[in-house]
Amino acid sequence: MMLTPDNLPAHLPSHSSTNLLLRTTLPFIDKPIPTLIDSGATDNFVDESLAALTPQPPHHLPAPIPLKLFDGDSTPAGDITHCLETTLTFADGQQQEL
Repeated sequence: MMLTPDNLPAHLPSHSSTNLLLRTTLPFIDKPIPTLIDSGATDNFVDESLAALTPQPPHHLPAPIPLKLFDGDSTPAGDITHCLETTLTFADGQQQEL
């Protein structure tokens, strides 16, 4: 299936009270997309299906970054191997550099 802004999956895999799903926009997508805000995360993360929609490919990291869940287990998705620089815009117009 080809991912588009209309069919991006939006799942809340955690029952944590520290995460929040908002609609945001990115410079390379015309429509708002569901965005999980997790105040317990140590950094900003973008799913690889969303990163695949960028006009320029993500950069390969020199060394993978292990991604651990709150219980210390590794994620099924594996380590972080790429990075992407972009700007996230919230509905109120505020922006965050990622």
